[in-house]
Amino acid sequence: MAWQIGHQYWIGQISRGVFTGLVAGCAISLYSSLIAFATDLNAALPFLVLLIPAGAVLTQFLFTRLGERYRNSTVSAIDDINNHKTCHKNWAESQIPSEISPRLGLLAFAGAAITHITGASGGKEGAGVQIGLACSSVVEHVEAWANRKLGRQHDNRSDYYLMCGAAAAFASLFNAPMAGVLFGTMLASPKATRLDAYLPTICSSFTSVIVSQTIGCHVLEIPQFTALEPDASSLWKVTLFALLTGLYARLFCWALRSMRGFFRKRIKNQYALVGVPSLILLALSLVTYALFGSFRYNGLGGGLLYDIILGNATNLDDLIKLILVALTYASGFVGGEVVPLMIVGAGFGMSMSYLLDAPLSAFAVLGSVGMLSGGTNLPLVCFALGLELYGYSEPTLLFLNCALAFVASGRNGIYPHQKLPYR
Repeated sequence: MAWQIGHQYWIGQISRGVFTGLVAGCAISLYSSLIAFATDLNAALPFLVLLIPAGAVLTQFLFTRLGERYRNSTVSAIDDINNHKTCHKNWAESQIPSEISPRLGLLAFAGAAITHITGASGGKEGAGVQIGLACSSVVEHVEAWANRKLGRQHDNRSDYYLMCGAAAAFASLFNAPMAGVLFGTMLASPKATRLDAYLPTICSSFTSVIVSQTIGCHVLEIPQFTALEPDASSLWKVTLFALLTGLYARLFCWALRSMRGFFRKRIKNQYALVGVPSLILLALSLVTYALFGSFRYNGLGGGLLYDIILGNATNLDDLIKLILVALTYASGFVGGEVVPLMIVGAGFGMSMSYLLDAPLSAFAVLGSVGMLSGGTNLPLVCFALGLELYGYSEPTLLFLNCALAFVASGRNGIYPHQKLPYR
């Protein structure tokens, strides 16, 4: 039992979390500033969207030369957390998978920068989590080296480091330490919260947020809105809406998977594999520009999310964004699916608010969080994110929305190899 291990165990857990939070907080702040700069650059020079095919080919080239295995680093982390067994066979060496390394962090930086400079329709949190995982690998290697120099045994608990890295990255990206703790401890296995990892992930999550706030990390801006009152009318509307949102999340995940599979079955050359869908992505981006006068569906989409919550959007925004996101990841770009999920969900919530005669902004927010819950299979994480990022003041309906959207979404999700309750 942990209580019988002694003070070294607790000191080690706290130190592991704090140092991972410090390193990840600095790295994520730099990363968020880079993405903000790339987004602003693309907005100032909209012709950069013409580089989308070149960006797809360059991204493919980087992963081909430096290691295709780094694309699946998050899956490797999930597998390691789920299957980890304490190993003392060679206590001086790291047990973290080789694809989770500083090289992963550099590739995530470069890949996400290419995505947002060219204006491909991607997020930033997927690459951000990979950067957090890479930071945890650095801290683990330093601790192993220090223990070797001091003649002390290294416990090789790579799962703790990986959970700390994921928690710190998620918390910094969204300025949401509570959601970060839950993300780190539930990412790999949503059916169980890793209570044994609460101490280090709390330390890493809160430390990273303090660091990123001090540096000035760029986070999504959410406009003011009025939450729903928990009455009978709101209850049935949210129940129906949450179930539909979960089904939409299932469609989102299917679209991303099917789009990639469609091109992989028909194109064998690795550069043509990303070049063809990227040309289609560019063509559709130019069509949306011709129709709407801006590239609002390209890039991270933080401004689009803001406009949807305010009601300054159309009923087709969610479908257009979904198609462009699916083509972006079929083109091999990296970044993340969390923010796109939120945008698509917000657009769906706006449309459904008209049908259900409900407050637009409240349903846009519930749609955003509910879609994320169904897409990630992490309803408690999304509940916490709704409280922290959105400042949602009515927790009862928010929780119901996240829970039912998760139930309706089924087994699909953006994080493969998760251990779900019904598997």
